[in-house]
Amino acid sequence: MSDMDVQKITGFVMPIGSGAVGKTSLALTLEKQTIPLDWEDTIRKVQKTLNLEFNYVVDPIQIKGHLFQVTHQYLVPPGQKAIEVAEKGRSFEDVIEIYRAIIRRVDVILLSYKINDLDTYHEIEYWVENVNGIINDKTNFILVGTHLDAIDKREVTDEMVKSGVQYVTSLIRNIRPTWKGHIASLEVSNINGENTAQLRKMISGFIILATGIQVNSEDR
Repeated sequence: MSDMDVQKITGFVMPIGSGAVGKTSLALTLEKQTIPLDWEDTIRKVQKTLNLEFNYVVDPIQIKGHLFQVTHQYLVPPGQKAIEVAEKGRSFEDVIEIYRAIIRRVDVILLSYKINDLDTYHEIEYWVENVNGIINDKTNFILVGTHLDAIDKREVTDEMVKSGVQYVTSLIRNIRPTWKGHIASLEVSNINGENTAQLRKMISGFIILATGIQVNSEDR
C-alpha cells in the first residue's frame, strides 16, 4: 500500500477521572509500541499540572482491508473536583471552562478508575454528569480500569464493571437523549503496558466511528 491508500484521521480523546488514577500516565503509555525496561520509574516521575495537558499518539490501523493512520490528540484535564480545590488551584470544571473554545469536540471519553480503589470507580458517576457540555451525539465512552499490575489488590470486580457499563449508558442517555455513541470497558497497566495496545486500537476504532466514515469490506 502507498501513502495514497492510507486515510488520515485525527480524533480527540479525553481521559477523565479522580486524581492519581493514571490519566496522564495512560496517555504517555499509549505512545509506546514496546514498554522500556525503565518505564515504571519514568511513569512514577511524571509531573502533572492543574492545566489541560496535551499528548499525541499516531496509530496505524487496518479495518476490513482499509488502512487508516489515526492520530489521537489527548486532552487531559485535572482530576480535582471544584469542591476539592483550594483557592489557588484549578479544578476539572475550571479547566474545561478555560479551554472550552478549543475543545470543539471530543470523540472518545476514557472514564478512568483504579481497579484497586473502589472509591475512584464509584466517582465515575460524577465525571459522567460533568461532561455534557463537551460531548456530542457520537462521542464514545470507554471505562478504563488502571493498575492492572495490582490485580491481587483488586476492589472493583468484573461484575461491577459489567453493571457499570449499563449504568453509565443509562446516565449518558438521561443527560443526552439523542446520544448514539458506543461504550466499552477494558483494564490496563501503565506500568507494564498490559492491554494498552488493545486499548489503542479500541480508541482508534471509536474515532473512526465518530467521524461517520463507513468502512465496508473490499471486494476480493
